[in-house]
Amino acid sequence: METVRKGCGNMIITCSRTERGIRERNEDACGIFSIPSPAGTLILLAVADGLGGHPAGEVASALAVRALVESVSLSAKSLVVQDGPSLQQILATGFSHANIRVLRYPEEDPACRGMGTTLVAALLSEGGEGVCGNVGDSRAYLVGRTIRRITRDHSEVQELVERGLIAADAAELHPLKNIVTRIIGRKDDVPDFYPVSLDGDCLILCSDGLTDGVSEREIHALVTTTDFAGLCEALVAAARGRSRDNITVVAAWRA
Repeated sequence: METVRKGCGNMIITCSRTERGIRERNEDACGIFSIPSPAGTLILLAVADGLGGHPAGEVASALAVRALVESVSLSAKSLVVQDGPSLQQILATGFSHANIRVLRYPEEDPACRGMGTTLVAALLSEGGEGVCGNVGDSRAYLVGRTIRRITRDHSEVQELVERGLIAADAAELHPLKNIVTRIIGRKDDVPDFYPVSLDGDCLILCSDGLTDGVSEREIHALVTTTDFAGLCEALVAAARGRSRDNITVVAAWRA
């Protein structure tokens, strides 16, 4: 799927792709949303990965994305200027709203008690400047002449890397790789935020199903050699057959 957003002489092109891979069902959710505001159109990108082994992962991921969009849309109505602090505040409120919605949903459906999801999202101005936030181990990358991971995983393995107990290149194969330390759906778990600019780079948001199947070097090679219209499909196709999880990719590039 390809979409185009225009503004201020720029063209921001986006795509998304999600599939269940080898799993019986797809517990990932994603979306690309055009959000109107008095200061101009905003672009919201989101990927959520419902937690495997928890109840109703697909409910949690879809609910988190929906709640995020609702909150950002409401907050954007009073946006005066598209600067970094303003966009971060809007996105932070959206993450908080998503967390509350997922926490409270089991009051309506007790079978969903204990559900949770990761969430990575980016909120961009018409010029491709903005902010990215994450909870869990779904990631954001900026890819251009190099590939740079924007987000920090909230996971047991990342903590081992930071403590110097394992090497970074061993983390992707570690048996604790899928244990996350922050989620949407648990009280007091909060996102981290990072500035984002599409200045010559492609922004990639993905669930861990992508990086379970392809390396960062392979992601970089595909981004730099594939026409953008087919990029998300190409990334998912590369991971298909090698990944043990659902695979989801959302991408944005400023033409």
